Amino acid sequence: MTAAPADAPTELTALLGRDSPGTDRRLSDLLDYRRAGGPVFLAGDVLRLAGTGDRVLYTAYRDVLPPRQASGTNWFADLVIYQGGELPGGELNRSAGHWNSPAQLEVFQTVSGRTLLITAWRTAGGQPMLRYQVCAPGTLAAVPFGAWHLTLVLDGPAAVFNLYTDLPGLRAGKPASASPFTERRAALHEQTKYRSGPAVEITARRAGPGFSLTGSACGLAAWGRGEPTAEPPWLRGIIADRTLSSFYTAADPLTLDGLCARAHSSLPAHTDRSTW
Repeated sequence: MTAAPADAPTELTALLGRDSPGTDRRLSDLLDYRRAGGPVFLAGDVLRLAGTGDRVLYTAYRDVLPPRQASGTNWFADLVIYQGGELPGGELNRSAGHWNSPAQLEVFQTVSGRTLLITAWRTAGGQPMLRYQVCAPGTLAAVPFGAWHLTLVLDGPAAVFNLYTDLPGLRAGKPASASPFTERRAALHEQTKYRSGPAVEITARRAGPGFSLTGSACGLAAWGRGEPTAEPPWLRGIIADRTLSSFYTAADPLTLDGLCARAHSSLPAHTDRSTW
């Protein structure tokens, strides 16, 4: 179990005090997966300079809080602690990046440090949408249904708490046990989580005190430079002044149902289910 820094928020200290074993993800893991044909995009400089050294990128704690149930849906909570710094060539330290299923609701809150969340999806008309959100401590973010997303570290170490569930009405009539891309199966099986679609070839690198989005020529042509977005007011209205972890712990089933309903009506959706 990773120890919380002496100046860590009380919330983070409490979460790390639980008996949830953490799993390290190293730069070598992403490189190996990329070289084996996995859908992970890394900037060219990372691949070219990969021999300069390995490092832990982040540590993931699955089920850092006990699962919840509401109206037949299962809710889960994870914590990820990202290390700060840059990868070889200047790309920001980051997650692997992956697509959510069209049924998955996923909400994040940066607990400490500062992160950058990039999301990408296509509208019902096929228009590419690329958004990025800078998340200071306490900031909430929600991933559009079926969207690809990547977390990068602006100031680290950075801790991110997230909760997730499947919305039954978006399973297209499939029971959770029949779909290969339910939220739980995707979280626990890399082949499901990281092979549900090709990587969006967009990332970010350090640029002075800030950052700049970058990517492959194909990625930039397909998705453009992206647009900034902010914490969703509808989500803040539900969570109010609580932390996301305390909301998750205390919310009754009716409140969790309400979060699902509001997300369903407020979030954009990636409607191409060819990979689901």
